[in-house]
Amino acid sequence: MEKKVSKRIVLIAGGSGLIGQEVQKELKKSGHEVRILTRQENPEAPYFHWDPKNKEIDRAAIKGVQVIINLVGVGIADKRWSDKRKEAIFNSRIKPTQFLHEISQNTPALVQYISASGITCYGYEDPIKIYKESDDFGTDFLSTVVRRWEEVADLFSPQQKVVKVRTGVVLTEKGGALPKISGTIKNYIGAPLGSGEQKMPWITLKDIARIYVHAVNSQLDGVFNASSANISNEKLTKAVASYLKKPLWLPNVPGFVLKTVLGEMSSLVLEGVRIDNSKILNTGFEFQHKTIDEALDYIYVQKEKD
Repeated sequence: MEKKVSKRIVLIAGGSGLIGQEVQKELKKSGHEVRILTRQENPEAPYFHWDPKNKEIDRAAIKGVQVIINLVGVGIADKRWSDKRKEAIFNSRIKPTQFLHEISQNTPALVQYISASGITCYGYEDPIKIYKESDDFGTDFLSTVVRRWEEVADLFSPQQKVVKVRTGVVLTEKGGALPKISGTIKNYIGAPLGSGEQKMPWITLKDIARIYVHAVNSQLDGVFNASSANISNEKLTKAVASYLKKPLWLPNVPGFVLKTVLGEMSSLVLEGVRIDNSKILNTGFEFQHKTIDEALDYIYVQKEKD
């Protein structure tokens, strides 16, 4: 017998992004009421104005809210990491979370806070190790950002259940890593990066949205790795090329070239980490896309039928 899900009023910060839009869709399919915070002036419901920098929010947005999902944060791979960009990566995650905690003091119905997080928290010190949620944080820039991000999320505890979703690389043709990979392949300039052996924990856009909904439906509490599987950069590149029926003519792109072009941000593509996803599976969650072939088939074909 299918478990009955209690309808919740869910407020999403960052709901207009790729993940946010998919989360909205999946929440509504489960019967939840969804409200979305936006920086736009005078929006119409279900959108509500907020300005976390100036600590402004439409109070109607938080009335009766039972779950807050926070997906706010500038893209870590959108621009080269200048000091200004690194400050933006940090502040765009920490300050809105602090403001959400402040307003939560006036939301007596709130029972759960769900925060985006990243598998970059583990660092890249040990490419062989398979990291579990109980493992230590790394010491690099992104590990430090995630550590502080999760610490601020924990302000909601113990008053509310706190879920931290440590997300792998999200595969979708709508944005992120996959269009960059497929674009070079389509133009016959695709190639594995660096050694090609670095691991990339991946998840489809559909499945990451389903994890957020599962967290709401099951009222989860705790930190969870969100990744379907680990794949090497070389195997992913070859899988995409095979699916697109395009050859890979060029040798691997040397690491020093990427370090010259990307600077410190090159660690995102040249370093890898392997993670364990057994904790989320043990809550009863099932991935729809367990293999890279299933993922690519969905992304390029099945999503049009979804």
